[in-house]
Amino acid sequence: MSNADRVVFPEDGLTKGDVAAYYETVSDVLLSFIADRALTVERYPKGIGDEGFMQKNAPEHLTAETIGRHEVPKDGGGTTVYPVVRDREGILAFANLGVITFHVPPSTIEDPDHPDWVIWDIDPPAGRFDLARAAALALQETLDSFDVTTGLMTSGSNGYHLRSRLDGSVKAETVAGLARALAALAAHDHPSLLTLAFRKSEREGRVFVDWLRNAPYSTSVSPWSLRPRPGAPVAMPIAWAEIDAIDPNTVGLRDAPARLEVDPWAGLERLEMGALAQPVEEALRENEIVLQPFDRFRS
Repeated sequence: MSNADRVVFPEDGLTKGDVAAYYETVSDVLLSFIADRALTVERYPKGIGDEGFMQKNAPEHLTAETIGRHEVPKDGGGTTVYPVVRDREGILAFANLGVITFHVPPSTIEDPDHPDWVIWDIDPPAGRFDLARAAALALQETLDSFDVTTGLMTSGSNGYHLRSRLDGSVKAETVAGLARALAALAAHDHPSLLTLAFRKSEREGRVFVDWLRNAPYSTSVSPWSLRPRPGAPVAMPIAWAEIDAIDPNTVGLRDAPARLEVDPWAGLERLEMGALAQPVEEALRENEIVLQPFDRFRS
């Protein structure tokens, strides 16, 4: 570890060595979410007081034995060579490069078009944790009505994430479409609280239910990942019963390892999402909800 005493979180006095020690402590559980996935990492080589950057391509100077590589063609030509972590050494190699945050897609490199997770990102107006809680509970109510069991996670930032395990039998396009439809049904039931409006100017103080994390190489923050904010907050799985007690950004680097003993997502079964297609379509029709084609780059 080079420059282990470099202060990375200046308001908290946390060093690069502290970050590496945290990632070593949680490496086993972190690997269950990031191993064999095409990673995007967020690096702050001089600490979060300086500008950081996102990195999708694997660092060339690290050997393939330490950081694997997964090559994906780009639209319009060229490729992205995503880094892939397989073990604790890979995590620590990234920590040595100043990585603070790991962002992961919902599927593995072995089968990128069949996700084993579906994710909804609750995105409230800045600082409105009360709305984030209300929105998460409202979405959970709709998902429960379709027997979709979800795990709750603090984002380490402004909102919460809801995640469901999948059995990998359904293609990503279908999963994303069903995730969008379920979010639309929740917004229909709670029109003053939830919205699917992508543009912030159209949200009118409501909470955006971001269903767009479910394409093959779209990413969301990994559970147990640090975020580059004061307090060194962690994107942390929590129990639904804890939602009133835990803000999205208050479990930090110092407190998170104590939560390793209990897995609040231990009971999450793998969902066969294809079984939802007919009842979800019927619910959309009954509520006269029509989902128009969506292109995030034109919206």
